[in-house]
Amino acid sequence: MVRDPGQRHASNGHEPASHRKSGKLAAPRVSYSAWSSDIGFAPHGQPLPFWEAVRQLPRRYRFVLTKPGLEPFLGEMNLAEWKIVWFQLLIYTVVAAGLAFVRALFSSTPTDGSGLNSPAVLQALNLGSSLGLLLLIPVLFFFSMGLLYGLARAFGGHGIFVQQVYTTLLFLTPWGLTVSVLGVIPFVGSFLSAFLGVIFFAYCVMLQCFATVAVHQMPGSKAVAATLLTVLSLIPALIGCLTLWTLLFLALHS
Repeated sequence: MVRDPGQRHASNGHEPASHRKSGKLAAPRVSYSAWSSDIGFAPHGQPLPFWEAVRQLPRRYRFVLTKPGLEPFLGEMNLAEWKIVWFQLLIYTVVAAGLAFVRALFSSTPTDGSGLNSPAVLQALNLGSSLGLLLLIPVLFFFSMGLLYGLARAFGGHGIFVQQVYTTLLFLTPWGLTVSVLGVIPFVGSFLSAFLGVIFFAYCVMLQCFATVAVHQMPGSKAVAATLLTVLSLIPALIGCLTLWTLLFLALHS
């Protein structure tokens, strides 16, 4: 049974609320309805009030990251709402860009060189690229989410876009913030962020497959195909965005 980390459940959710033996009212139970022959039963839920949803985010991050599978996403996806989506994306983007800016600000630059290789240009390029994350992260995120949604629909899925975005942020946000924080650790930060970033990335791809199955009610093989195609498309998209941003930055400072 899927358990919402923010609620207590006294039974399997198929019975109406009743009194405990002690005479006190039982805790509210999540209701279930038939979902599909592949998934079984999925809980119905309603989005939480905004500040309550914010307060529970750390608990929900831990719930999703430590229990890989369908069940966490079956329970979480019905709590999706655009307010909490934008909040998570804003926090992730601002913190990642801010930490990248701090790292670029204090990074060492060559003491010689001229033209585009001069210390001033290289330092300005590093700072501009770090601040460019304020635009790059949301653009790449919604590009990948839109592509995944289109592929899932093409493969027979019929999920809701906000649920897909919300369930993805439940593991993408803590992963991204962790890698960003590790990156500013002196001496070993770059190695740790790169090494753990690869591990976290592979783990998040697996979680995205589970989330796609849950949200779009589709077979696992098709969800894996849609997810991997989306991941592969991010490589040229990232290279293209970084190239365009670099050329634009250099043009403005030439």
